[in-house]
Amino acid sequence: MNMAYIHEILGKANIRSVADFLLFGLGPDEDTRNYEERIDELYDKFEDAVKKYDPNPTSELLDLSNEISSETASVYTEIGLQMGILLVVDMAANLRREKGQYRHNTEIDYEQTNL
Repeated sequence: MNMAYIHEILGKANIRSVADFLLFGLGPDEDTRNYEERIDELYDKFEDAVKKYDPNPTSELLDLSNEISSETASVYTEIGLQMGILLVVDMAANLRREKGQYRHNTEIDYEQTNL
């Protein structure tokens, strides 16, 4: 069996591609900016928009947006960590199944519900 296509799949295996697919059903984004650049650009755009309505540099709108961003990041980080753990459990189950240690998914389902 020719498994050359696996190299193409592994080439797409990065965090950004997985996140884009899970969140939006999209293929990989070609954006090569780092995390800081991506966040800074959007924050600067938002700050400029807020200045149109409230020129105060310590605007309540900026404070509230920072709170929203911080809490959203926290929630999605927690969800991401849980998803990562579930993926590791699934991968481990697949490896065990390939080695003949499991005949079907009943043991795996039991493990996942007891996490």
